[in-house]
Amino acid sequence: MSRAFRHPVPLILNVALLITVAVLILHRLKPAPAPPVLAAGLAKTAGNLEPIKAANQTLVAATAPTLQQYSDFTSASDRRRWLIDQLRAMGVPNDTLALVARMDLETQWDSRFQECWGDPNKMAAVQLEMDMSKDAEMRKALGEAGFKKWDQKNMLWEAMSTKVDVTSSEADAIYALKKKLQQRELELEQARVKGTMDDAQIRDASDQAYSEYNQQLKSLLGDERYAKSQQMDDAFRADLLSHELADVKPSDSQFQEIFKAEKQWLQSISQLDPSTPDYAAQYKALNDARDETYERELGSNVYYAYLEQQDPSYSEMKKYENLWGLDDSKVNYVYDTMKQYQRSVQEYQAKVGGLQAQGQNVDFDTVNKTLQQLASQTQQSLQSYLGQDSLAKLERNHVLTFTGVHASQ
Repeated sequence: MSRAFRHPVPLILNVALLITVAVLILHRLKPAPAPPVLAAGLAKTAGNLEPIKAANQTLVAATAPTLQQYSDFTSASDRRRWLIDQLRAMGVPNDTLALVARMDLETQWDSRFQECWGDPNKMAAVQLEMDMSKDAEMRKALGEAGFKKWDQKNMLWEAMSTKVDVTSSEADAIYALKKKLQQRELELEQARVKGTMDDAQIRDASDQAYSEYNQQLKSLLGDERYAKSQQMDDAFRADLLSHELADVKPSDSQFQEIFKAEKQWLQSISQLDPSTPDYAAQYKALNDARDETYERELGSNVYYAYLEQQDPSYSEMKKYENLWGLDDSKVNYVYDTMKQYQRSVQEYQAKVGGLQAQGQNVDFDTVNKTLQQLASQTQQSLQSYLGQDSLAKLERNHVLTFTGVHASQ
């Protein structure tokens, strides 16, 4: 689940905003200079979240006595709403009000996160609790109109990577789709935290939710606007592909054939239903068809060189081949061996998934043993060719990833 809700704004701007808010409040309610610690925080923001937290806590502490002169707050939510009302009366824009409310809310939760530091399960539970309460808290702080204005702007930004023109009714419909998807994400995260669904079930349910969302969004916007909103329109895709193939230097005719294959692949992938029994097989078939076009147009040698350039593991091996006791032939051997291993694992997992989809019982002990056997056979082949020292260096640097076994066994 996305954690974009936390700290998405540049650090210096956050601290500067808090100083501004402090000055506004203290000037409006009680003539006094802003606390020096706030200004000092500006010089300490390089990659460090602590100045933001400290500045926000100082803001709350500095204004608390003044606030108490005007109202006896019974909760942090009441104090936050009072603060937002004061700032709104001063003419502060809604987006800035939302930022203040959000940062104050995060500060409120910091102690809860600190209490479970080092325990990933408790941390996940607290994160979920905060995420599930966020909308209600922000709505209370900003009011219904202010909350929707801020939240809808964020949801539309998330829904459309490239802005497209939409009517007011379309914007409301897109917002509703995003909120429905957001709620489903929270439900699945809750199932993960509580252990009522396993990772495979959550992954399938998430794929299904996103598939339905994208289909509904496409139906709402139409093919052309949907493609543009997802940066899948021809102009964007062609520009992106030309950058990816820059080192290959395809001819115009080669580029057009490859671009046609990419468009067909993208369109077909978007129409797949993750819940169908042969989803994995269909996905693989579409990938294979696209790859065949690349290889046919570029030629096998150029195509495989292109694949190697796109693979981070291959780049790492080329960079450190002398340090790791490799040469060009060994690097190519490792690359080809791992690709074959990955294909074998994917095909086996697709087969298992197909059996499950058909309602057949699957012995997962056997599945795990088979995956371990595939990994062990590949490791043994690499060790025989490279030697234990080079293999260990590749595994320690996480160049090799095996399913079902730990590195450096």
